[in-house]
Amino acid sequence: MAQKSDPRLLQAKTYPFTLNIDTQFGDMDAYAHLNNLAIAGFYESARARMQLHMSERNDFFNADSPDKILLIEVRIQYLGEGHYPEPVKIRTGIDHIGNSSYRLHQALFQQDRCIGLCEAVMVYTLYGKPITIPHDGRQQLESQRIVGFKSNPMVSS
Repeated sequence: MAQKSDPRLLQAKTYPFTLNIDTQFGDMDAYAHLNNLAIAGFYESARARMQLHMSERNDFFNADSPDKILLIEVRIQYLGEGHYPEPVKIRTGIDHIGNSSYRLHQALFQQDRCIGLCEAVMVYTLYGKPITIPHDGRQQLESQRIVGFKSNPMVSS
């Protein structure tokens, strides 16, 4: 069981970045709920879109790009059921910025109700090895910071 999350993480206004996604028929499970794989994909899409928004670079996702941002850890909490065909809104913000990595928080909303939380750790690499986040990259991350928020990582108990 995961520790109780900060109540601010359940509020859309906490997060600086938003991505709206239309759900698809194939996102449903046998019980007509949004399935876990689709939900993980929504979070992934929001992380990628935020990266594109911050960096204004499209080459991060090219196989031959020397520098990449890699997902090294992700934790998802399912708080409620989601349903097709209602769209979802994924809100995302940066929490902690370290030397070569950063932690972000995400919340999944449907009909203005938070139905899930995600915490992810990303690492900045050059030629496959972690390196210090460059100054301009650090400024981009700061632009998406969750203001006045400092959390402990989600942990299982």
